[in-house]
Amino acid sequence: MKIHLSDLKIYNMADTVGSLIDKLTTVDLKLWNNQEILYEIRRMTFEEYKKKYFESEDGAKIMWEMLKKTTDLNYQRSQLIYEIDEKIIEIIQSALNGEKLDSKYSHNPHKTY
Repeated sequence: MKIHLSDLKIYNMADTVGSLIDKLTTVDLKLWNNQEILYEIRRMTFEEYKKKYFESEDGAKIMWEMLKKTTDLNYQRSQLIYEIDEKIIEIIQSALNGEKLDSKYSHNPHKTY
């Protein structure tokens, strides 16, 4: 799966904290799985690394795609963390203003998917 920076979405502030955390968990798992390649590289000698990733265009392309995907996922992760922070601040401000929080900041718990 290829991810391009232009495809990344800035998450809707209508999301709940729970839905944002769900999205963050998904992105974190994708990021963790993608970084497995880095742990493989960690065990290689420099010569093995050069041979696998830079003796052919295919190897260099695999490395480029892995680095790009990791960077894009990290960007998504950062955006979601920012959205969670903003949502928590919004909820606190609403509570301090005496607003009713139930329906404004939660989804129907009986929603089926």
